[in-house]
Amino acid sequence: HVALVGLNSEAIPLLVFGSGLAGIPFAPINYRLDDEHLRGVLGRLAPAMVVVDADMVERVQGVDGIEVVTRDDLLDSVSSGSGGDGGLVAAVPDPDEVAVLLFTSGTTGEPKAAVLRHRHLTSYIFTTVDFLGAGEDEAQLVSVPPYHIAGVSAVLSSVFAGRRICYLPAFDPASWVATAAAEQITQAMVVPTMLNRILNEMERSGTELPALRHISYGGGRMPRATIERAMTMLPEVRWVN
Repeated sequence: HVALVGLNSEAIPLLVFGSGLAGIPFAPINYRLDDEHLRGVLGRLAPAMVVVDADMVERVQGVDGIEVVTRDDLLDSVSSGSGGDGGLVAAVPDPDEVAVLLFTSGTTGEPKAAVLRHRHLTSYIFTTVDFLGAGEDEAQLVSVPPYHIAGVSAVLSSVFAGRRICYLPAFDPASWVATAAAEQITQAMVVPTMLNRILNEMERSGTELPALRHISYGGGRMPRATIERAMTMLPEVRWVN
């Protein structure tokens, strides 16, 4: 396995596609798990390489069968070409092989792994996204955590559509609004609590987002008052539940 313990970064697309081309399951792990559950999940994935943020290295050390690589070292090896020739792929992975493992939070027991195979991911993308259908100006802001299904689907759908991806390490309403304005973000995915905080920040800062035109939301029930307020403040945006 290839695992990730860390915040959003440009390492995520590298790991999603790199592990897929290598035929190795990718498992982004919830870094908010307590140390016992985090190490328990990693032990279940062994043997594995774990890419980890520098400030989280101590949390994952000493697990049998786990090779720890910092995110910075991974990015350095990719940019320098020291990780291999990076060009030749022997074969397309078997569609029935595991592509991604997403672990539940473990709030009612041990975390469980939801299994996503290559055929699941490709079926989702091929039936919902037009290949290279994005306009040159399109950009997606990703602020959901990498261990959330929306974090995985954002990579796949944006790359397949040819859409620029802009990452926030983690969600913060002020950073979200400022980044959306500065980067001319055209679309994003949020959960209801995020949307409410974004609207509050827009009112507080007086920031307008004229480039924004598509927001999908999920992960929880959307209060009617919140979506009505959002549609009033962002009348040009198309909303998808």
